[in-house]
Amino acid sequence: MNYPLALAFLFYCGAIEGWILEFFFRNLISHRGPRGKYFINPGFCKGPWLPIYGIGLSFMFLICWEVSSRIQIDGIWGDIIIILLIALSMTVIEFIGGVFLLKVLNLRLWDYRDRPGNIMGVICPLFSLIWGSIGALYYLFIHDSAIEGLAWLSQNLSFSFVVGLFFGFFIIDLLSSAKDAAEIKKYGDLNNVVIKYEELKEILVAKEKEAVGKQKRFISQIKMKQDAIMDEIEKVTEDKGGALKSHRSKKNK
Repeated sequence: MNYPLALAFLFYCGAIEGWILEFFFRNLISHRGPRGKYFINPGFCKGPWLPIYGIGLSFMFLICWEVSSRIQIDGIWGDIIIILLIALSMTVIEFIGGVFLLKVLNLRLWDYRDRPGNIMGVICPLFSLIWGSIGALYYLFIHDSAIEGLAWLSQNLSFSFVVGLFFGFFIIDLLSSAKDAAEIKKYGDLNNVVIKYEELKEILVAKEKEAVGKQKRFISQIKMKQDAIMDEIEKVTEDKGGALKSHRSKKNK
């Protein structure tokens, strides 16, 4: 198996599937507050992908592929060890990503501070359990099919063009998003605050919608005034036309 290509493809699948999962979860399930009526693009990037999920799926595959072939425990206990390792690895990935965003970029993309047992608001037991459940689903029901799919990919390298195209768009997006994050970091450093990125995006979307609404109302008012002026012009033109016809009629008599 072509390992680099396989991991690149898994990153591609995980990043997009994670974005779909987060989009529906954040916008349709957990969204609260007056700005909840706006659909928000989840995550750090502008495109439909979340890198942390791509990294997570790659680690899931490596744990299931490598550990399952090395541990000497068969049966249910071997499965439990692999699932626990997946839950632990996903929690560590989430912790590293969350701390990096907090300490380096002054950004908070997710917030578990209201969850019991949380650490710095970036990890908590509930989501470790969720990652373990996702890992169990992957290991028990998806991993074998993933191996077959990656074997097919290794034999059909022309499909790697799709993966390369994805990474081209992803890198461009990542650089653009990093530039925006640098500007937000400057504000955070100056004011000694951490920016809740999701809430910031909600506010920006709400203001954009409000601005568009004002623009539409302004255009509508201008159109109404134009229509009123045209009606007056037509009325005056009709009155003058009638007066002119009356004057000509009297002159002929």
